[in-house]
Amino acid sequence: MAKIGVLSAMPVEIESIIQKCGAKPLATPHFYKIWEGTFSENRVFFACSGIGKVNAAATAQHLIDAFQVDCIINMGIAGGIAKDLHTLDVVIGDEVFYHDFNPASLLQKYYPFHEQFTCDKRLIEIAQSVCEATPEVEHFRVGHIASGDCFVEAGETKSRIREELGGVCCEMEGAAIGHVCFLNEVPFLIVRTISDLADEAAPMAYAEFEKKASIQSNHVVEGILNTI
Repeated sequence: MAKIGVLSAMPVEIESIIQKCGAKPLATPHFYKIWEGTFSENRVFFACSGIGKVNAAATAQHLIDAFQVDCIINMGIAGGIAKDLHTLDVVIGDEVFYHDFNPASLLQKYYPFHEQFTCDKRLIEIAQSVCEATPEVEHFRVGHIASGDCFVEAGETKSRIREELGGVCCEMEGAAIGHVCFLNEVPFLIVRTISDLADEAAPMAYAEFEKKASIQSNHVVEGILNTI
């Protein structure tokens, strides 16, 4: 039996899967919320951290310290950066990095001596198989995910993340979760569904597709939990 942490920033990103498995809330004195459920005999601790890198990092560390999880899966929504991405497409992270850490080379020069954090290969392979077998997923890809404490809604920022940094989508928590998992030697995976295209139209697209994109991520993570 494995112990798995599933972490999202907002309630909308995680409520569907919690309801489906009947996860029970756990008492916690912290600002985030945690529920416990089971998938394929595995214990799963679902956490809602709040938005942003610090909230996500604190919650990831709590999952590791309090529940000794064997891995962490971060799911939710993201802005599409790559030109071939559309709303409701799924991105499976292979590397995560900060797009707002300047200069990022300082992370390479000083501890932890890494600018990017690598998702677990086995979890990536499972996620790919699940996406291929999930009817709701019409298109998915594996790629680098960029994280930062800002909602990207400008073409200039989008272009920099794509052209200079190599990101295929952007969000606000994944790299912090990957950073914490790297420090603790805990395998992790980032799975995101595109809710907008990180451009000037992003606020309107986000409002329209937030719920649909969140449910899409839930479908994929449910399949992963049933496979691990």
